[in-house]
Amino acid sequence: MSTKSAPAPQRSGKYAGKAASTRQAERRKKILSAGIKLIGREGYAATSIDAICHEAGLTKRYFYESFSNSDQLLVEAYRTVTQEYLSTIMLATRPHLKDSRKLVRAGLQQAFRFVKDNPDKARLIMIEAMSVRSQLGRMYGKSYNEFVELLVGFTKPFLPDSGPGDVLLAVMAKGAIGAIIHLCQGWIATGFKQPLDELVAGAELIFSGMGRELGIPA
Repeated sequence: MSTKSAPAPQRSGKYAGKAASTRQAERRKKILSAGIKLIGREGYAATSIDAICHEAGLTKRYFYESFSNSDQLLVEAYRTVTQEYLSTIMLATRPHLKDSRKLVRAGLQQAFRFVKDNPDKARLIMIEAMSVRSQLGRMYGKSYNEFVELLVGFTKPFLPDSGPGDVLLAVMAKGAIGAIIHLCQGWIATGFKQPLDELVAGAELIFSGMGRELGIPA
């Protein structure tokens, strides 16, 4: 019988079948998810790195593997949630791009539904973000402009040739977005007591009034 030992296994950088980069990405996702939950629920000022790590089930070593400080986590949390919010609205409105009334209704329904279905995320971007704008820096303005551009893009195909230019459309879009944010803030603060359908119906009247002023056929 041969006494030659088996060759030592080569180190592949894998653990439990996962590459190191995959494990790191998973840890980052857990920390980010925990940060979104706690910041949205407790507020940024009341959320410590220790609390985030405890929620994620990871040590601080792994926090600093992904984020240099809590401000960087906050920015990424805000960016992640606003992108998710924007994406769900785009998905909901996609089948209605040629019908202005259905487009508005679908967009508003999803805008409010996301807030009710994801209260922690909604508090983060609708309420908490207002008090931490300095920490968010350029990300706040960038995300806000993305929503303005989305609304302008929805509106332009329905405008008559004599419609206003992009500058006035952007002002209109900011006003409409401000109204939605204000409605959502009040809705969150009152524990979502008002039925979603009432909010949608009221917001539709705001948009329909704007549409009439812009000359968009009903």
